[in-house]
Amino acid sequence: MQTVLLYGNSLAVSTIGASLQACPDLQVLPLDPTRPDLTQHLDELQPGIVIFDLATVYPNFAIELWRAHPGMLLIGVDPSSDEMLVLSGRPQQARSASDLITVIQNYSQSVQRSCK
Repeated sequence: MQTVLLYGNSLAVSTIGASLQACPDLQVLPLDPTRPDLTQHLDELQPGIVIFDLATVYPNFAIELWRAHPGMLLIGVDPSSDEMLVLSGRPQQARSASDLITVIQNYSQSVQRSCK
């Protein structure tokens, strides 16, 4: 089961979380950005994926998080442009939750292949 953390409380992130709850192979957990022990909490949960709203995080959020946890898949969503930014820097269309689920499933499959 893949752990997905939803970073933040924006409407976009909350809506994505509600959509992802329907996926039985995902454990979807909210993460309050004001939590004082955020880094320690991330270390404990060891999520494979963090989803956040690009409009609500500080500018270097994704880079700092990726440097601290390089194996983690970071997905920034931008509801104003219908795009998601995967840490690779390659924007992809995100017109529905199924687009996001496809990215997560592809990532999960590649991780499983590399672990064998």
